[in-house]
Amino acid sequence: MKFRTTSAFSIQHSAFLPAALFLLLALAWTWPLASRLSWRIPHDPGDPILNAWILWWNTQAVPFSDAWWNPPIFYPMPGAFGLSEHLAGIAVFTAPLHLAGVNSLAAYNVALIVSFWLSGYFAFLLARRLTGSTAAGLIAGVAFGFAPYRASQLSHLQVLTSQWMPLALLAMHAHLGDGRRRWLLLFAIAWLLQALSNGYYLLFFPSLVALWLLWFVDWKANRRRGLSLALTFAGSSLLLLPSLLRYQQIHAGLGLQRSLGEMMMFSAKPGSFIQPAYLLRFWPPVEAATQEGYLFPGATVIVLCLFGVTALIGRRQLVAACRSRSAGIFYGSSAVLGWWLCLGPAEEPSVPAVLVRPYTLLMWLPGFEGLRVPARFGMIATLCISIASACAAARLAPAVPWRRWLAAGIVAGGLFVDGWIEPMPLSAPPPRVMITAPSDAVVLELPADESSVGIGAMYRSMSHRRPIVNGYSGYTPPFYAVLTNFLRRGDPSILTYFATGRPLVVIVHRQLDPSGEWRDLVQQAGGVLQEESGLGPVFVIPPNARARTPPLGVALPASPVESEAGYAAIDLGSENLVRTISINLHWRDGEVGPQMTVETSSDGVGWVRVWENWIGGAALAAALRDHRMVPMRIDLPDVRARYLRVTPAPLWVSREMTAHGVR
Repeated sequence: MKFRTTSAFSIQHSAFLPAALFLLLALAWTWPLASRLSWRIPHDPGDPILNAWILWWNTQAVPFSDAWWNPPIFYPMPGAFGLSEHLAGIAVFTAPLHLAGVNSLAAYNVALIVSFWLSGYFAFLLARRLTGSTAAGLIAGVAFGFAPYRASQLSHLQVLTSQWMPLALLAMHAHLGDGRRRWLLLFAIAWLLQALSNGYYLLFFPSLVALWLLWFVDWKANRRRGLSLALTFAGSSLLLLPSLLRYQQIHAGLGLQRSLGEMMMFSAKPGSFIQPAYLLRFWPPVEAATQEGYLFPGATVIVLCLFGVTALIGRRQLVAACRSRSAGIFYGSSAVLGWWLCLGPAEEPSVPAVLVRPYTLLMWLPGFEGLRVPARFGMIATLCISIASACAAARLAPAVPWRRWLAAGIVAGGLFVDGWIEPMPLSAPPPRVMITAPSDAVVLELPADESSVGIGAMYRSMSHRRPIVNGYSGYTPPFYAVLTNFLRRGDPSILTYFATGRPLVVIVHRQLDPSGEWRDLVQQAGGVLQEESGLGPVFVIPPNARARTPPLGVALPASPVESEAGYAAIDLGSENLVRTISINLHWRDGEVGPQMTVETSSDGVGWVRVWENWIGGAALAAALRDHRMVPMRIDLPDVRARYLRVTPAPLWVSREMTAHGVR
């Protein structure tokens, strides 16, 4: 297949007006966002606030350094940045804005508008190069940059940031056409920026690159250029390896993975492709099971592609188009494959199931087991169908000028009807709270298990710059479930645990505490009211001394003892000096009481109480040490005993309890 070569000057000259056009379209499509850049957030104050915080954090530490991987959220857990996508590729736009003093909302909103602008513009450049037609390029740019699919992803900046894929494909086509090395550099840069912007595209886009190399490269006649592209892709991908290994280390250490049930929930259903998103102005919404189920591609691009295929068949040119490695055939077929992969994995990996759901094969590749939303292949399919529709439009364009303009007007109207949205919904960011406590204080907001509280806490941390116990991310760390479980059961030892060695600031959300239970809990833990903010009361728990924890002594041989309901007991076989008991809670911390009593006996008949207290702080410390075993430790005054029992506790505790002597 032959490609036109164009000088750099002519490209710059001819590309300026389309670039301006797509910028205006991006501003119009996202309106009224541009008029409220610094004080509103698109769609909802959920994931957009999370992503705004992530982009801000990219300027607070050197990217990919240890400090960068350990932000002050989900305190004191290390590696918290590995719980979500790092968005370093998007920070290319936002970091200069942050450093120039632009606030986090404005920086985020600029990145959002840029994603629409450059997605449309780079798709325009790609289609224009393939077809030689500016009109076809405009069709591709509008179809991709303002596709109906985007209306359902307004809260996911990383999904919308898809502009580097058409630029990478443009560089691949250009290098295959003229062999210039600058295209290899552009290909590598575009690929790396895309991979650093979205973890889904990091894994999804290589499948399209592989198919591209198989289709377009004549490996007999043009092997050198094909190898150059393949080696550039492989070599640049090596730069991603350190961050990927760090993600793998963090996820493996925390036991994080996606279940098959999650993947199937966020996979497309057959009806997803006819379900318009609720924000589209001219298409009535159809309810989907999840936000990821709105995969309606629009009617215009489908009609164009069907007319294009019909014309090829009618003119008996379909076989010739395939033999000539037609771009339209490739991108149209890739769109169908992309939508097919949106269906996600099969429940059972049998041969018939794999044929129905080919995504199952991808599950054998590294990284795919960590992806929750197979339906996001929809953006790959959207890109491909946009380019295919542009190729079809170029082929179908009438020879008579006025008919070409009429056809272009009809297509433009169709794309407008398909993709235009209602005025973009905007939300106010979470309120801020002034904190006057010492700079070394830790901040906890209650109730901690409300996602809105975690998101707001992250937003407020950009102002007060203190570590926060709360957080919100793609994964919830295991220790956080232990924390929220004991807090919900009124255990103040969770609060005193965080006040060890440094003050703890506790903000109670007034609207989420109608009965005052959270306020009472904080006061029970020694909290002193500092102020009544607009959000709720702000308490400070003074720091308590860090208790000396003696080394864990030798484990004493023991066997479980049958006990009455509510007790768990062990027999040491003979009297021993006992200093500590440990109980492996695993994931069953909710089955033990928030307060526990330890009793000892020499004969199993008469019992002496030797310890009684709240256990939430001890369980939390155990979960932070070892999230799988959760080896909760209770230090006792040195006691001599043969029998030990704890209450209230289910029977299984006796099998997970160990007594430790002195060292």
